Amino acid sequence: MGKGSRKSLSTPALLGWALATLLLGIGLGVAVTQMGCERNALPRKTAPPKHGTEPPKVPGHPEPKPLPPKEAKAPEPALPRLAIIIDDLGYAEPELVTRLCAQPIAFTVAVLPYQEHTKESAEIAHRAGKEIILHLPMQGRDDKNPGPDALVDGLTEQELRERTRKAFGEVPYIQGANNHMGSKLTADRPRMRIVLGEFKGRKLFFVDSRTTKETVAYDVAKELGLASASRKVFLDDDKSFPEIEKQWDRAVALAKKDGEAIAIGHIYPETVEALEKLIPRSRVDVKFVRAGELVK
Repeated sequence: MGKGSRKSLSTPALLGWALATLLLGIGLGVAVTQMGCERNALPRKTAPPKHGTEPPKVPGHPEPKPLPPKEAKAPEPALPRLAIIIDDLGYAEPELVTRLCAQPIAFTVAVLPYQEHTKESAEIAHRAGKEIILHLPMQGRDDKNPGPDALVDGLTEQELRERTRKAFGEVPYIQGANNHMGSKLTADRPRMRIVLGEFKGRKLFFVDSRTTKETVAYDVAKELGLASASRKVFLDDDKSFPEIEKQWDRAVALAKKDGEAIAIGHIYPETVEALEKLIPRSRVDVKFVRAGELVK
C-alpha cells in the first residue's frame, strides 16, 4: 500500500470490537426487559364504581356483613286525660284569677255572667291560653239565688230562650257552657230542651255539672246532637286541703280507670292553693286537657 492509505486493522482487533459491541447489546436488552417487568408489577388504577353498583370485591378479604336493622321503639302508652273546670269566675278578685291561670297546664274556666269581674276574668284567662265557657245560672231546689237573669221556673219558652242568648253575649271567648246550680231546672226535660236548643248552630258544647242525681241535661244534649260531657268529681265541697286532696286522687284514679275524667272545682283561695300543690305531682300520671277535648 502507499503511504497515504489507512492501515488495515488486524484480525484480533476486529474480534475484540465485535465482542464489545455484542456485550453492550446484551446489557441494553437486559435493562429494557427489567424496566418492562417493573412497570407490569405496578398496581393498575381501577375506575370508581358507577353509581348504584356494588364496589369490587377484594380477593382475600371477607365481604362486610350488612348492619342489622334498627329496632323500632314501641310507642309509649298514652296517659289518661283529666280535664279540670274551675267554676264561678266573675265575682272573684282578678288577682286570684291571675294566680289560678298561672298554672302551666291546660284547663277550663267557667265564668258567670253579669258579675263585677266577668269580662276582666275572661280576658285574664284568654291571655293565659285557658279555655273559657259560660257558667249558665239555673234554678236549684233550695232557696239560693242563682244570680241575675237566671233560668228559673215561671219563665215562658221565649223568656228562657232570650235569657240564654243574653248570657251567651255577656262572656267573651266562650267555647261552651256548664250549669251554675240548676238542680231543679236540669231535672226538667222540656225546659232543658228549650235551653239547650239555643246551643245548636252556635258550635258550643255543654258540660253537665251534675248538681243532682236526677239531671237529664246530658241526655237531652245528646238527643239534640250537641257535643257534651258529664262531670265525674267535685273537688271542693269541703274546702280543707285533706278533703280536696282526697277528691283529687279520686279524679286521677277515675281517669286511669276510664281513660278520661272531668273534675270541677271553684275559684276559692283554698282550691287555688291546693291546685298549686296537687298539679305538679300528677303531671306524670295524667295528661291535663281542656274540657272541650273530652266532649263527644
